[in-house]
Amino acid sequence: MDTSESVTRKNALRTALRCLVLGGCACTALLIVLLVGMAVLSATGLSSDPHGYRMFAGILFAAILLPFALALWLPYQWMRRRGN
Repeated sequence: MDTSESVTRKNALRTALRCLVLGGCACTALLIVLLVGMAVLSATGLSSDPHGYRMFAGILFAAILLPFALALWLPYQWMRRRGN
């Protein structure tokens, strides 16, 4: 009986970790989309940014966050395939 409880607990922890990783990836992806949107609005002149700092900041921060999103997505896929 101990083995079934430990397996159930292990599966629950694995599922919770997988959900946390997916949530982190989703938040990072949403932030990237917002930053790219800010850069596009600044580049097209639809936002009041006379010096273009928002455009550069949006591109730079999105480029910095992209590896973090990939670093969260790849373990999520690995855990999902391993769970099946």
